[in-house]
Amino acid sequence: MDYLPQFLKYYNIDLQPTNSNGIDIKLAKDLLYPGAHIATANPYEHFHHGIVIDTNTPDISIIHLWAADKNSGRVQTTTLPIFIAGSIDDVGKNLRHLYLVNYDGDTVKKQQTTVETAKKTLENADDIKYNLATLNCESFASFCRTGKWRSEQTEKLTNVLIENAADIYEKVKDADENNKRNISALVQAAPIDALDPSQKELYDHFVRNTI
Repeated sequence: MDYLPQFLKYYNIDLQPTNSNGIDIKLAKDLLYPGAHIATANPYEHFHHGIVIDTNTPDISIIHLWAADKNSGRVQTTTLPIFIAGSIDDVGKNLRHLYLVNYDGDTVKKQQTTVETAKKTLENADDIKYNLATLNCESFASFCRTGKWRSEQTEKLTNVLIENAADIYEKVKDADENNKRNISALVQAAPIDALDPSQKELYDHFVRNTI
């Protein structure tokens, strides 16, 4: 069983990106643009992120960092219907909400640079090694948009993980091995220098027992 939705619901965590707004999928061709940073999810799910490349294609083309197996994620192209569904097999079955992430001081030139960065990264896809905590779909989209690898939802999750480490440790003991590894990766992305001695001890114990 996937532990993350249970975790998000239990702690009532909303991972919707800051400065984002929902988009009616039927109006996507009118509201989206090349260089747009988009995200998709349903309540109490992690958000998947990508960069719009071309809105003139039949289904809107996107570049994102994705794989069915999160340990082998790769920069690749997709279309909006597949992006929203989560995979080609789920098109028409799984319809997640769509969001547009807005940036202060945005310009057409910045949007064009975003597209160029995404395409260049796609050409060098072998250089990108997916990591749940530090190099994921959101950090890829943020890099294309701002030049900085940053994942806001990872930061939110790690803060909650550290603040509630003892409680979470008791719950995660029953998680399957894949979820244990994923949770451990998030915890290891936490700002360790900010922890007090008792938190650091608990953190070390948590990581040792969830890897």
